[in-house]
Amino acid sequence: MDKRLNDSQDAELRKGPWTKEEDLILINYIAANGEGVWNTLARSAGLKRTGKSCRLRWLNYLKPDVRRGNITPEEQQLIVGLHAQWGNR
Repeated sequence: MDKRLNDSQDAELRKGPWTKEEDLILINYIAANGEGVWNTLARSAGLKRTGKSCRLRWLNYLKPDVRRGNITPEEQQLIVGLHAQWGNR
């Protein structure tokens, strides 16, 4: 690949915090088209973000089944028990 072409594409990419508008674009695009090849998805949705950035935003913040908030005491006990058994694996 021509390095100059890659540099010009990198210069166009947006970095930093996501805006609400970008979140809505990503949510609506995935609702209409589903998840897929993230680099292609980023370009097709019109986002000036990398595919990796879109994937991480979706999986860690926007995906509807991502649970937020405090964990239950039972969940905490399970985590501590598994950590005692397996360590940091």
